[in-house]
Amino acid sequence: MAENAKKVGPIKYLEQVRQEGRKVVWPTWRETVITTILVLILMVLFGIFFFFVDWIFSNGVSYLINIGNPAVPTVPAAGTGG
Repeated sequence: MAENAKKVGPIKYLEQVRQEGRKVVWPTWRETVITTILVLILMVLFGIFFFFVDWIFSNGVSYLINIGNPAVPTVPAAGTGG
């Protein structure tokens, strides 16, 4: 299909790009601000959601790994002198 496409010169191409650009309906300033705020709010909510999902899976896998090992040695925290 691309082989049959009519070829145009660079000047004609730029004219067509400008014509198509004039057809674009740009969002208003208010729509842009509202959409940006919505994206930020959803980003925070998804971050919180995935934090808890990751925490639950991490603890679940740790529990499954340690089922047959009742005395799990803990690594002392750095700087505690232990």
